[in-house]
Amino acid sequence: MPDLCFYAPWIMKEPIPDPFRMMLEKAGKKRISYDEADCSMRNIRKQGKVSRLHGPTLHALLTLIQIRKEKDSGAAGIQRGRDAINYFCMEYPGNQGKYVMTYNSKNGRFSGILKTEEKNEKLPGIREGKNTGEQYLALLAYANLVPDNPLFNEEFQKNFYILEEQEKKEWEDKEAALRAAFICCDAMYCEVIANPQQAIPLEKSQFRAEELEDVLPEYKIAAGVYAPNDEIYGKFHVLLPVNEKTKRTLFELKQIYSGRWDVNERTKERIPSLPEDYLVSKEAEEILQMVDKTPARLFMLTGDAGTGKTTDARMIAQILRLPYYVFTCGPGTDELELLATTVPNMGGTAHLEMELPRLEDIEMDPASALATVNGIYEEGISREKAFQEILKAVYEKGYEKSKNEKDFLLKESEIVKACREPSVIEIQEPAMIEKPGTLTRLNSLFDDGAVTDLVNGEQIRRNPDTIVIMTTNLDYVGCQNFNQSVLSRMNLIQPKEALTEEEMAKRAMKRTGFKNKELLSFMAATVCKIHEYLIEQDITDGVCGYRELENWVLSYMVSNDLRRSAWTALLSKASMDREERGTMERVFLLPHCDVD
Repeated sequence: MPDLCFYAPWIMKEPIPDPFRMMLEKAGKKRISYDEADCSMRNIRKQGKVSRLHGPTLHALLTLIQIRKEKDSGAAGIQRGRDAINYFCMEYPGNQGKYVMTYNSKNGRFSGILKTEEKNEKLPGIREGKNTGEQYLALLAYANLVPDNPLFNEEFQKNFYILEEQEKKEWEDKEAALRAAFICCDAMYCEVIANPQQAIPLEKSQFRAEELEDVLPEYKIAAGVYAPNDEIYGKFHVLLPVNEKTKRTLFELKQIYSGRWDVNERTKERIPSLPEDYLVSKEAEEILQMVDKTPARLFMLTGDAGTGKTTDARMIAQILRLPYYVFTCGPGTDELELLATTVPNMGGTAHLEMELPRLEDIEMDPASALATVNGIYEEGISREKAFQEILKAVYEKGYEKSKNEKDFLLKESEIVKACREPSVIEIQEPAMIEKPGTLTRLNSLFDDGAVTDLVNGEQIRRNPDTIVIMTTNLDYVGCQNFNQSVLSRMNLIQPKEALTEEEMAKRAMKRTGFKNKELLSFMAATVCKIHEYLIEQDITDGVCGYRELENWVLSYMVSNDLRRSAWTALLSKASMDREERGTMERVFLLPHCDVD
């Protein structure tokens, strides 16, 4: 009978786990109790009440006790929405891998994955000899413990706490523990097999197959879609909010995402080669997930200078093993320049159609030699004068020829080159373009399947696997507002947060090899304080961020002079006003120079 779900006859015969088995033996009892005190209040039978110890439920209770007791044993929590609980969440290690699950009480369905070292598998259904469903019972048991939700069961909670307390005391009061176990098992049984109006929401048919149909997509897990935010026990490692996820290295992500596209041998040299132990930012990993799981190919990264926007773009290209192109915009960038530029053909020479005399001719008869060039015979002209006149005539004819020469080349922009093949194109600082509407020239390249006309009449479509990443800072002086039609075409627009002092110090130590942690922490803190000062004082003629820190560190490593290196690498870029630079030195640097 499939609808019995967790209580099929073969499951009811599953062995009782220790310590409850030993308690039964010592008390001379069986797994079935006819004592009404061992029955749940939800057991509404008028006569012949009976309560049964249920092996999978007891396993589930012991799992939940361990989760609440030890952080490394798994985790349970809820994702609370505005008006209701979206998901009950749980993850814990089992014999075959880590169970990662959610339970949606609105539709009674479980979703999840069995996470192993090699891959993610579907969760198992309930099958004799294979799986009793204890993992699902553990999540339902947790749902019974969470206050302020329709599934909360005060009786179940009270008796679970008795079991938890007895586990701490090494099952000192075995009678109390055994009674609490009977009541918890009976309460769970009554909730599952009750009539639909009173039963816990549960779509029982989902367990009939070998595997559960509903899975948790990896890209949604990574995006924090199922992340719990309340009533959390233990420590989650998979169902994490995005801002708590452990960053992975470039090497680790290459194992997941690389090798999808064949790259032309000619463009392989464009694949970046950053150190593979670099940690990849959450913004870059989100873009990778979108590229891998969806047709999304248009992205924008915004943030202060030095926050790693270009590094993210290069990492994405390296992880995907795609050629990397870059196009840098400026105030004067126009529509034509986005696609192509015309340049003189410096590689060729126009053919000069004139007969030139030999050196021997000039030596023997200067006048005749000159006449072959300009058509004028000058009697008695010297060799030197004839040679000068010949050079002058050749120059004048060459100049006239070059004036009429229309030998130009059409040179494709990096954007067009990138759009011809699977690649990553970074368009830097598009917000610097002063002419309104210039970027809209690219809209036809951004639209799937659309055609763009080049200057030479050629029509081009963006390769569907060309990944466009715009990187810009919207707050700097000179930046313009974006056209809404461009913004609307971006699949993701990701503001990159400024690096913290600790993140700056770690990155600078890794990139420069500087080992003095105390001094590096001071330098990072100084950079952050000056950055905040620039914002507070509305100083817009300078910049102070991670790049300035790295340059300061490198300068100090060479000069061993903290103050001098700060002037040349940090303060000189923070403001063009000498008085402001002096103020920043007095306030942020000099009082702490003894750290040197």
